[in-house]
Amino acid sequence: LCSWFANRNLCMKMKQNSASKSNPTSSKGTASTTSDDATMSAMLSVSGYSMMCSMAGNQCIAESNDLLNQSGPGLSKEAENVIVKKIEESKPQPTVSENGTGRRVILLRNAERMDRIFPEWVDMAFNEQGKYRPYDLNQPLQIPFRSGDYLDYRYDSPITELGNIMSMMVGRTLKLGKQQPYKIFVSPSLRCIQTGQCLLKCLNNKNLKMCIEPALFEWLSWYETLPNWLPERDLLSAQYKIDVTYKPILSISEIRQRRNETSAECYQRCINAFKTIMDTQSENGNILFIVHSLTMDAITRYLNKADETNIPQNEINSMGGNYPYCSVLFYEELEDKSWQLSPTVLPSITFMKFTNAVNSNFLNRK
Repeated sequence: LCSWFANRNLCMKMKQNSASKSNPTSSKGTASTTSDDATMSAMLSVSGYSMMCSMAGNQCIAESNDLLNQSGPGLSKEAENVIVKKIEESKPQPTVSENGTGRRVILLRNAERMDRIFPEWVDMAFNEQGKYRPYDLNQPLQIPFRSGDYLDYRYDSPITELGNIMSMMVGRTLKLGKQQPYKIFVSPSLRCIQTGQCLLKCLNNKNLKMCIEPALFEWLSWYETLPNWLPERDLLSAQYKIDVTYKPILSISEIRQRRNETSAECYQRCINAFKTIMDTQSENGNILFIVHSLTMDAITRYLNKADETNIPQNEINSMGGNYPYCSVLFYEELEDKSWQLSPTVLPSITFMKFTNAVNSNFLNRK
């Protein structure tokens, strides 16, 4: 990461030098391309992926340091055995059940969002003319053009540069683990669309595009002001891979009419959208949903056959911590049409004290 940010810093300086000879970059430009060819090559290397497979074992290694640092016969060997066992347990396991139908669902939460890391970013990164200039290396070099007001970013923010990297890591995992989706559905939020766009960079599938489904948006009551999402023309202008032939279950105007929905109604909306999509997708293979933490919880409640109607407010308020950024869940349909969670298909991302692993206790609550 340090090396990546060093290269990114150099790119920023070169960009600023170039900008001094031409028009400055603004929000009214093209879409961000935040990784260069070298970064992409490294992301897709199999040798790099081997590090991903062992990341889940890093925590065990850290926890075993006390054993390694102690003197005395047999202690180092004991620690080594513990480490090897944990790493072996963390490796991806076979993904196809003997009694599976072949249909699989991948749920992915959006990557790290700008407004959570930099709450003041809209006020600090834009000048009076709406020209965008990042002031932190974790902020994108460029952001998509908005045909409306740049202040719309306040309620529909992009993802950070670290979010960009994590999204590509998930994409690389899907590609090298042979779990590429044949269909992608995303919430209309920019953070979900950008997560999908970054993921697609690593899949290298020119025919795979994102289907924007407003019915997958999170709980509207969380918003004092409803977001003005980027229109399709702006997304296409920014070269986002959008499936323009897709007809959404609920239009944006229909979603706005649900402004006063209850949390139970929100859960039911997300579940109904998921069920409708799955009813129309009979092909075997992986279907990827890039959504919000609450949307993930709604869908998993349905897949786990848990209560979907009486979700306590304290649980709703804790969704983000229980479904971290870029958290992934993999479900497989069985012959009896029930769904089975496959927790070892995709390795987790672990960095310092952060992991994208879902809180399993929260996921499996009744």
